[in-house]
Amino acid sequence: MSDDDEARAELEDWSEFIGRIRYDGPGPGDAGDERLADEAVADEFSGWGRLDGSAEMNNLVCRALEIGYLRALQDVREQRIAGLGPTA
Repeated sequence: MSDDDEARAELEDWSEFIGRIRYDGPGPGDAGDERLADEAVADEFSGWGRLDGSAEMNNLVCRALEIGYLRALQDVREQRIAGLGPTA
C-alpha cells in the first residue's frame, strides 16, 4: 500500500468517525444553531489563514468543529454544564 493509499484510508476512517458523532438537531426555538455553527467555524478558519491540508482534510476539520460547536450549544441550553445556571 502506498503512502497515498494509506493517507486516503485514514482520511476515510476519520470521515466515518466524524459522521458517527451524534447531533440531535436543533430544539424548538434553536433553529439558527446550524447558522451560528457555520459562522463560528468560518470565523475560526479565517483566523488560521491558508491551511496546507487537502480540501478533504479541511472539510473534515470544518465538520468536526461544527459538530463540536453544535453539541456545546445543546449542552449549554440543556444545562448539562455545571456552574452555568439557567440559560433561558
